[in-house]
Amino acid sequence: MDYDSDSDGSHISATPPRDPLPRRPPQPPPKPPTSYKSTASTKRSSHLDIIFKLKKPSSSKHDKIEPVPEPEPIQQPDLPSPVGNFPFQIRRPSDQPHPISIGRSLETLPAGFFSTRRASFSKICKPSLNFEPETSPEITAEPKINGSDGLGSTKTCNKKLPNLIRGDAPLPPVKLQKRSEEGNFVRLNFNGYKRKFTAKGKKMNSYSYKSKYFKRSKRRVKSEVDTGSLCDEEGLVSEIKLQSKAEKPSRCESVEAAISAVRSAVSEENLVRLLKAIYGYDLFRDGQLEAIKMILAGKSTMLVLPTGAGKSLCYQIPAVVLPGITLVVSPLVALMIDQLKQLPPMIQGGLLSSSQGPEEAAETLRMVQEGSIKVLFVSPERFLNADFLSIFSTPNSTPNFVSLVVVDEAHCVSEWSHNFRPSYMRLGASLLRAKLNVECILAMTATATTTTLQSIMSALEISSTNLIQKAQVRDNLWLSVSLSSNRMKDMLKLMKSSPFLEAQSIIVYCKFQSETDVISRYLCDNNISAKSYHSGMLARDRSRIQELFCANKIRVVVATVAFGMGLDKRDVGAVIHYSLPESLEEYVQEIGRGGRDGRLSYCHLFFDDVTYYKLRSLMHSDGVDEFAVNKFLCQVFADDTSSHSKVCSLVKELASRKFDMKEEVMLTLLTHLELGETQYLHLLPQLNVTCTLNFHKTSPMLLADKDTAVAAILKKSEIKQGQYVFNIPTVANSIGVAPGDLSNHLQNLKAKGEITYELKDPAYCYKIVKVPSDFCSLTELLTRWLLDIENCKVWKLDAMYSSAVFAVDTCEKTHDCNVAQQTTYLQERISDYFRGDNNLDVLDKMGQNSPFLRADIKVFLQSNSNVKFTPRAIARIMHGIGSPAYPSSIWSRTHFWGRYIQIDFKAVMNAAKAELMNFVGKDAP
Repeated sequence: MDYDSDSDGSHISATPPRDPLPRRPPQPPPKPPTSYKSTASTKRSSHLDIIFKLKKPSSSKHDKIEPVPEPEPIQQPDLPSPVGNFPFQIRRPSDQPHPISIGRSLETLPAGFFSTRRASFSKICKPSLNFEPETSPEITAEPKINGSDGLGSTKTCNKKLPNLIRGDAPLPPVKLQKRSEEGNFVRLNFNGYKRKFTAKGKKMNSYSYKSKYFKRSKRRVKSEVDTGSLCDEEGLVSEIKLQSKAEKPSRCESVEAAISAVRSAVSEENLVRLLKAIYGYDLFRDGQLEAIKMILAGKSTMLVLPTGAGKSLCYQIPAVVLPGITLVVSPLVALMIDQLKQLPPMIQGGLLSSSQGPEEAAETLRMVQEGSIKVLFVSPERFLNADFLSIFSTPNSTPNFVSLVVVDEAHCVSEWSHNFRPSYMRLGASLLRAKLNVECILAMTATATTTTLQSIMSALEISSTNLIQKAQVRDNLWLSVSLSSNRMKDMLKLMKSSPFLEAQSIIVYCKFQSETDVISRYLCDNNISAKSYHSGMLARDRSRIQELFCANKIRVVVATVAFGMGLDKRDVGAVIHYSLPESLEEYVQEIGRGGRDGRLSYCHLFFDDVTYYKLRSLMHSDGVDEFAVNKFLCQVFADDTSSHSKVCSLVKELASRKFDMKEEVMLTLLTHLELGETQYLHLLPQLNVTCTLNFHKTSPMLLADKDTAVAAILKKSEIKQGQYVFNIPTVANSIGVAPGDLSNHLQNLKAKGEITYELKDPAYCYKIVKVPSDFCSLTELLTRWLLDIENCKVWKLDAMYSSAVFAVDTCEKTHDCNVAQQTTYLQERISDYFRGDNNLDVLDKMGQNSPFLRADIKVFLQSNSNVKFTPRAIARIMHGIGSPAYPSSIWSRTHFWGRYIQIDFKAVMNAAKAELMNFVGKDAP
């Protein structure tokens, strides 16, 4: 499954900006208190808790926006109030016992009342959350708003430019072709004249795109003036005129002069000049200039900027100034590709990923060694590769030395973050300095609590004085929340009411893959163009959907957290959360994908108790018992340890079922055993360790006489149906070679026609450095560490749920709440959360006991007396959570599956432990 992560990976949008919207006026003075009629006697119903109210057309001159060729800048107030009036009220059905519950009946309007111009479907007698301001909003001059990475500018360009940071980045020498009034359509050039896929050219990046869509870009163009075309991934082309050949050297000279000036003196004036030369902008965004100066001074830096605030620019400018390579560590291949695309044309970039072929990877490494690449994108798993690290172990006088290491999505380093990645643990400062000879490290993230920041800065040895941190949520995001008993219908009504009705592009986030398909079909059935997006889809299908969304061919993308990595579509007008996010970090990341053009973006969250209970149960899916950890350690150190050069392996699937432990958890434990206070082992790259081999040309015995590897294979293998089956690390250890060398030898024999073979069983490979002297103490330490991580995840979900509940409660208490009040409350709540205030109120909604719990556990054990259970395994089944040893495909058939999802997981575990002891005691002789 794809990992969620925030990103400022400026994916360039080819779409024109949204129509300018008026900004919110200052908050109107509060209304005098009004009586609120009790609804205790209201008829119980399942009406929507989002109730729409008609917006009356206004004839005020302030409601009319004069069209202007180029919108003027908008002054952003600290807390603006509404412009587009929300026509819905947030309300809870009266039949749900909850402190925020209110029931109101819906007044149905007569048939034919609405015309196509009307945005709402119903009205109510009395509002509970009023989104309409008391006065007409005034139109103010609108300042030029910057793009995802950029800054103020007097010129903008809405074309999708190759390798640029922002969609509105200008090319001063470029003049756009005159357009006809054809609307937002892409012009196709079928005759091939003056067509060139500039965004995929080899001269920009070393990453070779060999898809059939990009091979057409090699067509030669014979013209005195270079022409180019802006191309989406699937070959949609719109043409522009590029500068003449005579103009190119002047621009290059301007950039070179600006770089030389910065190298001579790192001043604000010189940096702004370089910014103008590369990107065409006149001002830096908040935090960018400070970070760049700190990096160029050789100081390791921790940078926390909101999603879409231009973090990538903070390493791109140093990359052109510093003499060596800038190495960017990124968690996902898709994110690396997007970041590579948005590099400016004068920065040569490349990437190394597992999806590349050997030739591509070798070509990239060759260019790195030659010093042709300035920015190299890699995954953290690449640091397990000794050959890769050896490239950078040379003195700093060589062209391939590393000047700067950038840790993108740095929150993955900390186990206390919302998205901990075990592979990020090996990005410690000591390892980076020892293996790469690098002194300066830039850590970047959009979401990190105080505890997470301290963990990151400790691991990367960044001084607390080198922390640059700005507000987590941008001011142009309107935040609203509602409790819903029918989220599907509520969301449809939300989309068909203003201001969501006017939003050109909308992202809907769900937690489960099945939900995305159902919702997208439902929206399509209701004449809303929508597509689903999740990690279970093929990569090419996901890529195509993202391209269609960026080109405004699709209005709504219904996605899991997998969507948005590297996306920088600047005109996303609304973000809707169909499901409760797992943490406030995740919520902030996802709403940050809206409003990157600086205009208002509307972010609404639906939540309900059923989804909360499901998500809270899933927070315990990674937990393990002390007994399982002890068995795992015994397996890891079970092999003969007389030689520390011996390679051991642990087949992932088999071990996962044996210890009832997810593969990610096993990797976390192995990484901790390598990088903890005491190093017990050394992890190696993962391999497929089971080989099934057939001999063809020469008989096995004759070939074994000439080849020691074949002789070892015959000795160590098991013959099954005429095939030789053996373990690659076992054979490699017997002849004293590395498993990778043995794999290469087998490949050579295959090329000669001597053998054919197949590899299977992915496994963790490692070498034992030291055997623990006290397994019990180590087991207790690791179990307590994993339990703390599990409790942290549960607390983060509770904090998210509590924030949503309190936001709705706040509106219920005021009786006449508008969206500005909810926005203010949520922004304050988010600020308190990321500051790490210990006074943050968190609801405890879970029950602690049930009169039938132990009786049901007893019946369950009696009906499955032939199966061995642990207390955690029983609690998972009672909560409806599958695990490797007890998969949902089998255990969901029992009628106890998920029965006690509303009872606290620990309480169910304690009850299961007591019943297991009674059950075992009765069976004992």
